[in-house]
Amino acid sequence: MSLKLDKLKNFFSTTQLDGPTSKADLQPEVGFKLTYFEQTKQLVVKVIGARHLPSTYGTQKPEGYLIKVRVYPAKEKYETEIVKQSWPTFNQELTFDLTSNADSLKDQFLGKFVTLTVYAILESSNKGANVRRAKSMRNSFRFLVGKEENVEIRKSSKSRQSASRFTFDNRRTIGAVTYNLDPKKFNQKRYLTHATPDIWREIQNISSGIDFEKKESACNVEVVLSYFNSEDGNNDRIEISLSKLRCSMVSMHEQERLGGSIYLKITAFEYGVRVGSWKSDRFQPTISMKIDPLTATLQVLFRNYNLRNIKIVIRLVSKNMIGKKILIGKIEIDNDSAIFKEAIDSPSNYIIKSLELESPR
Repeated sequence: MSLKLDKLKNFFSTTQLDGPTSKADLQPEVGFKLTYFEQTKQLVVKVIGARHLPSTYGTQKPEGYLIKVRVYPAKEKYETEIVKQSWPTFNQELTFDLTSNADSLKDQFLGKFVTLTVYAILESSNKGANVRRAKSMRNSFRFLVGKEENVEIRKSSKSRQSASRFTFDNRRTIGAVTYNLDPKKFNQKRYLTHATPDIWREIQNISSGIDFEKKESACNVEVVLSYFNSEDGNNDRIEISLSKLRCSMVSMHEQERLGGSIYLKITAFEYGVRVGSWKSDRFQPTISMKIDPLTATLQVLFRNYNLRNIKIVIRLVSKNMIGKKILIGKIEIDNDSAIFKEAIDSPSNYIIKSLELESPR
C-alpha cells in the first residue's frame, strides 16, 4: 500500500515539474517559414500557425484569429483566412514580388524585413442581447465605422481571393513579429530556391499609433461649446455637445478587461450644486465613435453674475454586469479653461476642441 502511495506522489510531482510553470511558456507565438525563388524573384511566406493566443477580451470572445503579413519596404499586404481555435493552424502561403535588379541574394534582401501582425476578430455586437442595445443606441449615437480594407489572400502564387471585411472596431491587435531577411538563415533547397526552416517567434506588443498613446490620458472627446448672453443678464445659456470619442488601443483593451459596457455623462454645476446632466446609452469599448451632437447636448441657464461659478464635468464610466461603476477618465471645464474663455469671448459661436480625458490618480 505504501509503495502505491509513493508512486502516486511521484506521478503528481513529475506532472508539476513537466507542466508549464513559467510565464514565458504561455507567451503568444507565431510560426512561419520563408522561401525565396531567384528566377521569379518571389518570396513566399508560409504562415504555419500560432499558439497561446488570448481567448477572451472582457466579456467578449473572439470569433477567430487572422494574421496580416507584409514585406517592407513594399506596400503589399495580405491576410490569412480566419481560424477559430486559440491555437490556430493556417498553413497558408502568401506570395510577395521582390522587384529588384540585385545580382546576389544578399543585395536582394538588403533592408527588407517581414512583419506578421496577429489579430483577434471579436463577436459581432449585433448578436443576442446586443441587438436590443444597438437599436436603442441609434437614437443617441452614430458609430464611426472605419474604412474597410480590401486586402487579398494568396493561398499560393497562382490563386487569389478577396478577404472578408471587418471594421477596425471588431479587431483586436494581439501583437506582431518582425523578421529581417538574412541570407545566412536561408538554406538552398534546390537550384535557385532558398528556404528557412520552420521559425517560431514570440509575439511582441505594438501600439495603436495614436499620438496620445503614451500620455496619461489615453482617450479624448471632441467637445462643442457655445455661450449665449441675454439682454437682461438673467437668462444666459451655455450649451455643450459631444461629437466624437477616440481612445487608444491600449485604453480600449483596459476597458474590456473591466468586464462591462461604458457610457459618457455630462454634468453641470453652479456653486457646486448639480443643475443639469445628460447621459448616453451604454456601449462597448471602442477605438473611435461618432456621436450625434443634436442628441448628446446639455443646456444650462444661469444669471450672468454667476458665470464664474459654472463648472461642467464630462465623464467616461465603465459599468460591469453587477452594477459596479469605474471612472475611466474625466474632463472639467470651468472659467479657467481655454475653451470656456474662448466661448465667452465669442458669444453665439460654436467652439470645437478635442479634450483629453484625465485618468483618475
